[in-house]
Amino acid sequence: MLDEIFDVLFGAVAELVPDVVWGALFLIAGALATMIGVSMLLGVTTLDGSVRLGGLLTAVGVSMVGGVLVAWYR
Repeated sequence: MLDEIFDVLFGAVAELVPDVVWGALFLIAGALATMIGVSMLLGVTTLDGSVRLGGLLTAVGVSMVGGVLVAWYR
C-alpha cells in the first residue's frame, strides 16, 4: 500500500519535470561531487574525509556528468 502511494507521487513528480531539467540537476550535482572529491584527494579541503571517500565522490561525479552528456548527445 505504501509503495503504491510513493510510486504514484514520484511518478507524478517525474512527469511534471522535463527531462532537460533532470539532466541539468544531475549535471550540477555531478560537477559538485567531482569538485569535492578531487579537493579531498588533493587534501586541500577542510572536510574531514578519507582519500577513499574522495575517490568515490570523484568517480560518482564523473559518472553522473558523463551519463548526462551521453543522454543529451543521443
